[in-house]
Formats: sequence, C-alpha cells, structure tokens
Amino acid sequence: MTSPTIPAPAGVRPPAGSEARPRPGRPRPRLVPVLVVLALLAGVVARFAAPSALWLDEAQSVAIARLPLPDLFQGLREDGSPPLYYLLLHGWIGLFGTGTASVRSLSGVFSVLTLPLAWWLTRRTCGRRVALAVTLLLASSPMAIRYASETRMYSLLLLLAVVLAAAVRLVVRRPGPWPVVGLAVATGALLLTHLWAFHLVAVVAIVALVALRHHRAVALRVLAGLVGGFVLFLPWVPSFLVQLQHTGTPWSGQQGLSSLPAALGAWDGGSGVQAWLFGLLLVLLAVVGTFAVATPRGPGARIELALRVPWRRAVLVAASLGTLVVAAIASAVTASGVAGRYTTVALPAFLVLVALGIRALPTARGRGVALFVLVGFGLGCSVPSLAQPRSQAPQIAAGLRAAAPGELVVFCPDQLGPSVSRVAPSGLQLVVYPDLAPADRVDWTDYAERNDSRTPDAVAADVLARSGGRAVWVVTGSGYRVPSDTTCRAFVDAITAVRGTPTLVVGRSTSYYEGERLQVFSPAS
Repeated sequence: MTSPTIPAPAGVRPPAGSEARPRPGRPRPRLVPVLVVLALLAGVVARFAAPSALWLDEAQSVAIARLPLPDLFQGLREDGSPPLYYLLLHGWIGLFGTGTASVRSLSGVFSVLTLPLAWWLTRRTCGRRVALAVTLLLASSPMAIRYASETRMYSLLLLLAVVLAAAVRLVVRRPGPWPVVGLAVATGALLLTHLWAFHLVAVVAIVALVALRHHRAVALRVLAGLVGGFVLFLPWVPSFLVQLQHTGTPWSGQQGLSSLPAALGAWDGGSGVQAWLFGLLLVLLAVVGTFAVATPRGPGARIELALRVPWRRAVLVAASLGTLVVAAIASAVTASGVAGRYTTVALPAFLVLVALGIRALPTARGRGVALFVLVGFGLGCSVPSLAQPRSQAPQIAAGLRAAAPGELVVFCPDQLGPSVSRVAPSGLQLVVYPDLAPADRVDWTDYAERNDSRTPDAVAADVLARSGGRAVWVVTGSGYRVPSDTTCRAFVDAITAVRGTPTLVVGRSTSYYEGERLQVFSPAS
C-alpha cells in the first residue's frame, strides 16, 4: 500500500523538484487540446483546398443553378435531382458569382456548420467525450472533406441528416406541436435535397413504428413529423414522377447490395492499403460500439461484448446499416444505380458507433491513441482526392485557343461538355454527340435511348455538314458506359474517312479524374 500524500503546512514550499509530474509515457495535459485544435483546423482547411477546375457534376450544378428560376426547374427535370440545393446555389451565385472558389465554398460552409451541430447533438445524447470523438472523426472524414470541396449537394445532405436527428430528439423529449413542425421541415428539406434521403426517412419511420408498442405518444409525434415532411415534398412530385420515368443513372453498373461496399469505399477514402486499414479500423470499432457492455475502469479492465444491443445503439445501427440495406433493396427493385457519394445520409450514425467503440476501450491511453490514429488515417486518406486534379478542362480550353471563331467543337461523350464550356474561349460552337445540342449541360432525359437512336456515321455526316468545310475539333474521353468508347471511336473514324487523320492537340492524362483528349480535323480541301 502506498502512503498518503501529506500536504505541506501553509506558507512552506515543497522542495524543488518534488512537484507532481505527469507519468512517463503519458501526453502532457496541454498537448491534447493542441492536437484537437490542430486536427479540427486541418479538417476545416482541407474543406476549402480542392484543385481549381470543376468537373462534370460540378459544372452541371452551376449551369443549372445560374438559370432563371422557371428555366432552373425545367433544367432539373432533365437532370434528375430535387431542387433545394440548386435553389440555395442560385442565391449563392447571385451574391458571390460563378467563380470556382465561390461556388465550391457553399459546400464547405455546409460541412463546417455540421461540426458544431454534430458536437452539440452527440454531447446531449452520449456525453462530452463521445461528442469530441464524433466531431474529430467528422472533421477528418475523407468523405466529408471530399464533398465539402465539391459543388454538389452532398455536404448539405450530411448537414440535414444531422439536423433530422436533432429534430427527432426534440420531438422525443418535448411534447407539443412545434418540435413536430421542426421535424417536418427537416424531413422535407432532406427529401428535397437527394432521393437517397427517402431511405433514411423510411428507416426512421420503421423505428417509430417499432416504438409504438411502448412509447405510443412519442412514436406518433415522430410519424406525424415525417408525414409533414412528405407534405412539403408534394409540390415537387410532378417533376419527381417525370424524373423517375425518364432520367436515371446509365453511367452506373452498381446496383443492389453494392451499396454496402460502396459506402465503406467512400467513407474510408477509396483504394490503397492505407484506406483499407482505415476502413477495417472503422468497422471494428463500430462493431465494438454496437455490442460493448459498460464495465468498471481501472487495472485489469477489458472490453466485454453482449449480443443484446441497447435501444439507442440499435437506432444508430438502423440509421447507418439499415439505411444502406433499404437502399440496396430499392436499387435492386428499381434497377437504379448506386454510388458511394449517395451514402452520405448513413455516415453520421456510423461515426457515432465508431466513437462509442472508442469509448469502450479500457484505458484512457488506448482511447486517445485510437482516436488520433483514426484522425490521422482520415486526413491522410483525404489527401489523394484533394491532390488529384478533377478535370482536364483547362488544358482542353487552352488547346481550343487555336480554333478560329465559329468553328465546331464536338464532345463525345456529352458528359465532357459542361466542364470545358465554363472555361473555353468564346465564339466557338460547342455541341455534343449525338444531337449537336449545346454543350453547357447534359440532358439526362431518356439518355441511353437518345444516344443509341443515331449511328456514329449519321452524326458524323451532320457534323461535317454543319462545319461548312471548316476545321472540326473533337473532345473525347474513355471509360464511359453511355455512349461507349466504341461508339465515340466509330464517330471519330467516320469523320476521319472524309477529312483524314486528325491532329492530336491535347492528349488524355490519367492523372486527372476527368481526363480528356482534343483532336482537330483540318478544313476540307
């Protein structure tokens, strides 16, 4: 037994060097707050550090959002997305313009706002330490960072998923109509942001139905709020039905249960050994967070697991894994595509499970090391997507400076058109395969059918006729499902048969996410 510490008499200073010191091997107390601040700062800065050029999806977003409102809604019918993000971007553009940094910063703002909200909500439900862990995990999340730096709706989707959780909590804890109204607004905003929000809302509804037996009044209030959200979605239903029938994801070959690996691949930052290890740690800690049993701290403490999952953690499993399963079923039934970025709605609940897994570790040192290892992995796995240039459009635009005013530039596939149209020299005819429509936006209406409705030879004949004997510039890429590489090669070959071999102006670079090739056919002799 150690002897008790006897305090020195008043006015008597202890001998020099006898003050209490941190135990060897432990981080200095002041170092921890510094590391926390640095991690948060790194995550925030990374959200605004993307390469400059917009790629297809971003350029498409800006092209639609900058339209006058009546045309904006028509543009969304052709695009397949709900309107909330585009309306917010429309107002943002009115204030700050269409510059690359300006339009991307809106997503960054949404992502930064998510951090204090996630901290507040998790602190109220799981305690301060879990809240700190969730905030750091979210700040360093490769997926959150990736889409905070992109002009798309996914950062808003993540923010609204946390808002929905906060609104549900208020409904559960506070009787009365106003929390229900708040839940309705949160639900409606979520549904009007992305269609995968329906999967999360469906899971919340299922959980409320399960809770009816023991918490009838609360469950009915939650269900009422969800119904109110669907009421707010009703004005968009006519456009939604048109989108459902005529727009889709012909670029995607993933369906069904691919939503599960797609989610993990997006959450851990992609491919590579580092991302694989990061994903493995996240899953292991999420499992621990799901099944861990609270045990006393101290010497000999260990992790204990039980198959019986407490209700709160079961809700988190439902909101994360359950949302992905519902999405997989919907994808299999409707033959709709799956992409990792869609799974944003399930990320917050998953990270809370990971944070609970960290809390279940038996020692303070183990918990601190685990958290900062995950933060380091997250920031490290975010670097490749931030470092990789997203579009070769600036190089293509530079090559087009040699084109004479009025000359024809054709994009095959048309998905290359929006990013180049933003930065191309003025005065050129920018059109797309197969219908020679303007290249600034992609019309996804009956997309596969339209691309298959004409032969490459027929489109080439129209291009040559429209060129009036002048030079023809062709921008192509590779790896697209519709139109396929074979189709675009056949189109180029058909022009070659008449004009001869084209000159390569810009070669396609694999270092770009959206690599492109620019060729020019000489004028007719």
